[in-house]
Amino acid sequence: MNMKQIFCNAATICMVALAVLMTQATFNGSANAQKKSSESTRGNLVQRVADLENRQDENDKEFVLIDQSLGDLDARVNDNAAEIRGLQARVKAADKRLSIQRADYRGLVSKVAKMRARHSGKEPRSE
Repeated sequence: MNMKQIFCNAATICMVALAVLMTQATFNGSANAQKKSSESTRGNLVQRVADLENRQDENDKEFVLIDQSLGDLDARVNDNAAEIRGLQARVKAADKRLSIQRADYRGLVSKVAKMRARHSGKEPRSE
């Protein structure tokens, strides 16, 4: 009886193994197709990575252009700031000269007023 049970167990194991082999043989075609599909997916992924790399290169170029433009603008701002400082110094110098000229004008007006007063006889002459 023991021998009969071992034989039944061995036959069951063989049947299960045979069923597994038959299942693998049946689905081998779809497994191969799936490999092709994964290869096409791999190709798609490679293409997507290449596209992303191209976009990254374009973004890098755009960044360099923007960086250069910002550098140029910064240089222009610095030049304009220097020019403004120069103009401010010129305005201060002109304001100083204007103040001096106003003082000179007021002095001349007072001298002319004194001379008129002297000439019209309102002020006694000291000779």
